[in-house]
Amino acid sequence: MNRSLLLIAAVLVIVSTASAGFWALQDRTLYAPDWTGVLRGVSYSPSGVYSEADLNRISAERIRADLEHLSRFTNRVRTYTVDRGLHIVPAEARRLGMTVSLGIWLGPDRDLNEKEVARAIEVIIENPKTVDRVFVGSEVVLRGELTAQELATYIARVNRSIPANIAVGSADVWNVWLDNPVIARSSEFIGVHLLPYWDGVAIDDAMTYIEDRLARIQSKFPAKLIVIAETGWPSEGRMRRGAVATPSLEAAFLRTFLDHAARNHYDYYIIEAYDQPWKAGPEGAVGAFWGVFDAERGPKLPLTGVLSSFAEWPIFALASAVAVFVTGALLLTRLPTVRFVGYLTFGFMLGVIILTALVVFDSTALIYADLWNVAVAAIVIPTGGLAAVFILTDTAEFVASLWRRERFSPPSPEPGYAPFVSVQVPTHNEPPDMVRRTLQKLVALDYPNFEVIVLDNNTSDERLWRPVEACCENLGPQFRFFHMAGVKGFKAGALNKALDVTDSRAEIIAVIDCDYHVEPGWLTTVIPGFVDLNVAVVQAPQDYSDADESLFKTMTYQEYGTFFHVGMVERNEHNAIIQHGTMTAVRRSALLKVGGWSEWCITEDTELGFKLLEAGYRCIYVSRSLGRGLMPDTFAAYKAQRHRWVYGAMQIAKRHAKALRSQDSKLTPAQRYHFVAGWLPWFADAFALVFAVGALVWSSLMIVDPKQFDVPMMALSAIVLLLFLVKVAKTLWLHAAKTGNGLGSAIAASVAGLGLSWTVGRAVWLGLFSSSQPFLRTPKYEGTAALWQALGAARAEAILFVLGIVAAAAVSQTSQPGDVAAIVWVIVLVVQCLPHGIGVLVATVSALSAHAKQLPFKADASLQGIVRGR
Repeated sequence: MNRSLLLIAAVLVIVSTASAGFWALQDRTLYAPDWTGVLRGVSYSPSGVYSEADLNRISAERIRADLEHLSRFTNRVRTYTVDRGLHIVPAEARRLGMTVSLGIWLGPDRDLNEKEVARAIEVIIENPKTVDRVFVGSEVVLRGELTAQELATYIARVNRSIPANIAVGSADVWNVWLDNPVIARSSEFIGVHLLPYWDGVAIDDAMTYIEDRLARIQSKFPAKLIVIAETGWPSEGRMRRGAVATPSLEAAFLRTFLDHAARNHYDYYIIEAYDQPWKAGPEGAVGAFWGVFDAERGPKLPLTGVLSSFAEWPIFALASAVAVFVTGALLLTRLPTVRFVGYLTFGFMLGVIILTALVVFDSTALIYADLWNVAVAAIVIPTGGLAAVFILTDTAEFVASLWRRERFSPPSPEPGYAPFVSVQVPTHNEPPDMVRRTLQKLVALDYPNFEVIVLDNNTSDERLWRPVEACCENLGPQFRFFHMAGVKGFKAGALNKALDVTDSRAEIIAVIDCDYHVEPGWLTTVIPGFVDLNVAVVQAPQDYSDADESLFKTMTYQEYGTFFHVGMVERNEHNAIIQHGTMTAVRRSALLKVGGWSEWCITEDTELGFKLLEAGYRCIYVSRSLGRGLMPDTFAAYKAQRHRWVYGAMQIAKRHAKALRSQDSKLTPAQRYHFVAGWLPWFADAFALVFAVGALVWSSLMIVDPKQFDVPMMALSAIVLLLFLVKVAKTLWLHAAKTGNGLGSAIAASVAGLGLSWTVGRAVWLGLFSSSQPFLRTPKYEGTAALWQALGAARAEAILFVLGIVAAAAVSQTSQPGDVAAIVWVIVLVVQCLPHGIGVLVATVSALSAHAKQLPFKADASLQGIVRGR
């Protein structure tokens, strides 16, 4: 076994063991007394009710069977209404020797209230020895549907209408009783709901919570009988501050409470007899899981024996360890040969992703899944899968960049090898002085065998192209100028026209933009790569001369540098570089063999590189700065340039999708991977844009209808945060490590890149669903934009940022204090809108920093680092 396989095996053992250990640590013994007695009372709603429609189909047989089942565990039930067939409960309970604490449901509809009260009075009079007390209304004041005085009036009316031996009162949460003594004055008992979970109380503090609230109410109303009208704990649901919902904790709460109640002689009703899946709508997912029994009367909770907080941990530990080991073996062996820390880093991130997936699975209640749950799963599962892919591809690039053990070496130059080169400079509506300076730099090339073709493409103003024509004449016959009108196919069309007038001796076509000042050694550096006849492209990095003009240009310069220092260097190891149209040299015969430059694509350079790789050629990246051009002057131009790059990439992805997936293509697996992986960050921005809009919509629904729309599960929010953190950390760490410019330049690169998130996401979706976007030329010497113009270019980002901040503030204000899930969701909303806010910031910087001279770091050091061999 070679050394790499031994390192991978060691990492798999370490990460698998750690993953299993994580689940083992989730388990602890819960100390709760056994309970073998009879329950003093339970609240009753029929079993088998899975939807609100089922509430209208409750049969007498169902109620009869429920009560027969419950009679083995308690002799008293509390109901909430006499509607929907529950008026028969007292008669059926009488047959079984049970007692009923009858509920009268009250709400905002006064007519319905009248019918409910009248029906309840009839039932009570028919069953005077079965009904022991009456709860007039349940949390109706808490819901704001009746005032305390209105409820007191209803209580008094019922009290006058039924036998005197039946006590009449109401039920509500403890603070409603304290705040509304008028209810207590009209009641013969106080029915208090004590639900520690809803108040975010941890299980260990639940009994203290109950004792404290009872003491407060007893102190306020010393002459009144206090009845615990509801208490319990859910078996599933999201965490509320310190309160966690699991079957084991529900069992621990009930056993502890029942023992505590027996010793303190509490009068109580456990909520509730059976799980009520239909309540997941009005109360959130947790509403379905308060039953002592499940929805079909099955046992849920062990009331005796040892309790474990997470009894399923061995299953999860085994699943986690196996998933890490198998997936890790498949992925780690496909990484380039890296050092141990690289394998360990990738393995650790894989372990985190698998743990997160299992946590999401464990947090998802599938017991009573309905079509809504299936729909959510249909969104969550692929979204989570894509997030995992994004994270792992970023991690793979990170690991390979920092800890790769072997690097590709280009072919050695052969003495005397100097094929004829045609240097081609396409122009369109460019400033003539800028083009003249570019041509004058070409005069200084120290290569012995070349021509220069300047092809002006569709420039209608003679004042722009005539001076360039004159310049070429002055520079001699080596420089040839062509002005062509009516050229179609954008820049690709012009380059194809140039092929028609290229010297027949030319073996190599070299292309630069008309703003580029090349180094004298450009051709002598790149041409030796063509000594290998299978090499079709030798590409040098783009570099820029105006990075010190402003803080905006410094930021964008650093953002460009990340691609040339990291992405292109790593892709070169696998013959998968991106060809970009300037500082590129192409073998003429290979160019003609694949059909020339594609005029349908607005990124014809990248598309040509892909075609050449698809045809089996080699493309080489020379990681050395050999020329400098000009960057976009404004944020609007910067966005337009990036839009073109992304939109063009989507055109390529669609046109060449078959080659990417077909086994008949000459593309290697590594080339397929790197092209797809290179597009994935853009896809991540596209999905982040959809998620950001979806998060705003969901947050609005949470605020408008909190009962129907709950905070998303925390594990899913964690995925979003992890994806963002990995993206930012990768940029900061790799940029600083590979350029040697320190944290300042890394932050600048990250800020500039994040500011393009909206542009990239929008371009992806447009590119996938359209195909006719025009070529967007990046203007040079455009000058800086006024502040209002710059902000106008970022208006979409500004809108999304403001909406995100407003949504985060609104959720923060409407959620319960200390609700961890809500806090995490607020953080997610801020993180989702942060790139859009940064876009506004970058736009502002582009307008305000036009003449900034004092910068926090030296801007032109970035690509110079390539010269030093980084």
